Amino acid sequence: MAAGEAGERTEDATFKRRRDARKKGTVARSADLTNAAVVLTLLAVLPSALTILGRGMMQGLQISLEAAASDSAISRMRDTCIAALIPSLPGLAMIVFSAMGVGLVCGFLQVGLVLSPEAMIPTLTKLDPFQGAKRLFSVRSTMEGAKAVAKSLLFGWLVWSSISSSWPILANLANTHPYGSLQAVGSMLQSIVARVAVAWVVLAAIDYFVQRKQVDKSLKMTKQEVRQEMKEAETSPEFKAARAQRMRRLLRGRMMEAVKTADVVVTNPTHFAVALKYKPGQDHAPVVVAKGQDFLAARIREVAAEARVPLVPNPPLARALYKQCEIGDFVPRELFQVVAEVLAYVYKTLQAVKR
Repeated sequence: MAAGEAGERTEDATFKRRRDARKKGTVARSADLTNAAVVLTLLAVLPSALTILGRGMMQGLQISLEAAASDSAISRMRDTCIAALIPSLPGLAMIVFSAMGVGLVCGFLQVGLVLSPEAMIPTLTKLDPFQGAKRLFSVRSTMEGAKAVAKSLLFGWLVWSSISSSWPILANLANTHPYGSLQAVGSMLQSIVARVAVAWVVLAAIDYFVQRKQVDKSLKMTKQEVRQEMKEAETSPEFKAARAQRMRRLLRGRMMEAVKTADVVVTNPTHFAVALKYKPGQDHAPVVVAKGQDFLAARIREVAAEARVPLVPNPPLARALYKQCEIGDFVPRELFQVVAEVLAYVYKTLQAVKR
């Protein structure tokens, strides 16, 4: 029973598993959602863009005719063509950049910024015809085919229903002014594209939701996999470095609190700082409660100054204590005499200040 439970994929994917899957290109993405959004955007942009494009084309034609009437030299043909195309560029840019912008935004909203070089590496399995046949007749391919057929039927019905509702207008086009005919046909086409695009967006949103569920299901893990990944994370160099950094930060905070209760801080005076505390009757020797070098030494001096702990410059003693002692160690026997002199000096100075 335990083995069966261990083999069931009941646990949600961890952050590392999702990150690794993204590197391989395993993400939920619906191309239909992007395409439908682009179509809807173009449907909204095209009236204005086509107006600008039409005016530009008319201006370009006028420029071409004026150039042909005034100068027919072959050498000026290139400049004339460029001048004729420039008025049309704003309309073309409006169409192209609208489609590109919406496509990029939809892709980013679905999957974010994903760089999957592993998915682009060529492998022999991608060229294997047997593997290709398996993919062709797989359940996923069958589902994709069924979705394509369903979409085609739905879109066909929407087109037919729009044409059927406009049939009286289409039948009377022969008796309508050409401009009115174009307007009627354009209105009908706009209605058809709008209906298809809206239905496409709804289907694509459902498809994206289903794909996300499928990807989440495929990334589920067994309890054993979760435990194994946690063990690997705990033994990884990154985790050890982060844990060591947290420990150093914690010890540094405790060390600064100990500096406030120290009796004296022996300094280099700039490169080293060692804080000592001595309890007569309890400790047989002074104890090193904090030590630091360079930046940490400067911080120890700052905290000591704020707490009014005496700072005594003694470079040889500071270097010796820093090298020979760790935090919590008693002062070595060979340094007893020098440390005792420093403490005696501090006590005498404090007594003189009190007087």
